[in-house]
Amino acid sequence: MCNIQKIKRSTFAIMAISTFFGCTSKVLISGESSAGPLLKSDTTRQVSLMAKIQAKCNKVDSISTQIIKINPIGTGKSAASKKYGSVDERWSVSLCNKNIPYLVTFTPDGEGGTYFSTRLEK
Repeated sequence: MCNIQKIKRSTFAIMAISTFFGCTSKVLISGESSAGPLLKSDTTRQVSLMAKIQAKCNKVDSISTQIIKINPIGTGKSAASKKYGSVDERWSVSLCNKNIPYLVTFTPDGEGGTYFSTRLEK
């Protein structure tokens, strides 16, 4: 329950911030990713908003993606990852002469959907 509440709060915060910064427009995405079109769109929206906030910039120029690691069933950091496997990727957002890398993990939910988590790469 605690994690769901955090996700709901994070989603609300991102939606509020997106209103402040305006809608995201089409962004050029290059590289390889395990995400399908809808998941790629959702992930693009999230990393774009995070990068805009961090860089204090309104316009994302491009995003470069790279598969870092495929975690087979039985491995990974979360219970779902261990049960269904996962994929770790780097999504680098270019905006306002900055490049901000995020680590993205895609994890199947076992019911045909996919969860994703993002964090700033250190």
